[in-house]
Amino acid sequence: MSIEPIVTTTGTTGTVMVPVVHHNDTAMSFDLLVRQADVLASSRIIPRAYQNRPADVIAAGLAGFAFGWDVMTSLRNYHVIEGTASLRPEAMLGLVRRSGHSVQLAVFDAVRDELPVRVAKATGRRRDNGDEHIAEFDTIDAKRAGLINKNNWKQYEDAMLTWRAVSALCRVLFPDVVLGAGYVPEELGATVTATGEIVEADPFAPVLIPSSQAKTAVLNACDGDKDRARSVWGDRGSNSVTQDELDQMIATITTTPVEQIVDAEIVESSDSIEQQAISNVLLAFDMTEQETDHDQPE
Repeated sequence: MSIEPIVTTTGTTGTVMVPVVHHNDTAMSFDLLVRQADVLASSRIIPRAYQNRPADVIAAGLAGFAFGWDVMTSLRNYHVIEGTASLRPEAMLGLVRRSGHSVQLAVFDAVRDELPVRVAKATGRRRDNGDEHIAEFDTIDAKRAGLINKNNWKQYEDAMLTWRAVSALCRVLFPDVVLGAGYVPEELGATVTATGEIVEADPFAPVLIPSSQAKTAVLNACDGDKDRARSVWGDRGSNSVTQDELDQMIATITTTPVEQIVDAEIVESSDSIEQQAISNVLLAFDMTEQETDHDQPE
């Protein structure tokens, strides 16, 4: 960042020196961003996704520079979910209008396919060439996408419909404004509020490990012994497990000898076979006695 004076004339007051800030000093801007990231990452007022992650703070800050944002504004409005960039819908709409383009919004009731629906409509018009586009999102779309039963959709239906229409409009008519970040976080799987802000997960909630990942960990702990791994896994099926539960299973594997891990179903089957064999012997013995008694003279 550099500051240079320029000369300008203001009415009859003569010439005055006006300082102008230039943001083209990339090296200095990046150095400042790195220092800011070290401080901000330890803060508790930034989104939890960025806490203790200075590298992510830097990445978000660099992305925000393209929109003319400072670091704090970037952290509030820019999110990467599963590798895809997204913007809060309010920020997306603000960027479009700041560029001089027009967006009009409306929410209304309608009938489609003989069904009553609620419709959000976003109508956009570009300032530079006059191109126009209309994007709509209705409750049928929401139901098809599996959204209609979510709490935020039940509570803030009009707002949620509106933001979906806005993002669809921006991707088609204003891609040069959103710069590839034309999705709102909810479209990428995040839970959001009525204003599109990401609802952060409960930090005290137990961490669930998908069954496929947990089973692989158990199998590795059993040195590839599938029978032993199945015995340890038990009747959990395809259910996810907590990290503590997985740790307990692995601890059991490392502290219990192989010969002590017995499949209950195998024991039951062996007992059944033994009992059946004894029954067959007794039955044969009884039949032999009956034949002997029958052959004796009266």
